[in-house]
Amino acid sequence: MAIAIRLLVAVCALIPFIVFLKSYWRTRMTRLLLAALGFGIFVVKEILLAAGTFTIVLKEKNPHAPSVTHSELALVEAAIDLAIILLFVAALLWRQGASVEEQPGTGDKKSGV
Repeated sequence: MAIAIRLLVAVCALIPFIVFLKSYWRTRMTRLLLAALGFGIFVVKEILLAAGTFTIVLKEKNPHAPSVTHSELALVEAAIDLAIILLFVAALLWRQGASVEEQPGTGDKKSGV
């Protein structure tokens, strides 16, 4: 059941990933790309955790099957969650038109979302 729920969450997260990615391609706003990457990594995380849960279930039925441990899954989940949060924070805090030399071109050129 946990595997099915994780895969359903991944499918649900795929929708905003596609929407943000299409929006980025249309507007070229960096903050949309960062948000899309956050959702994309979320999709990958849920698929990896579903696969990890599946290997744990297999290991219980067959002790010789290769698998991951619960602590390894928790570590992977925490690291990926950190990456997702950092991408969302970067998307929220991205300054429009910002650049190191105060020259236009490296930040967003469109108006706010």
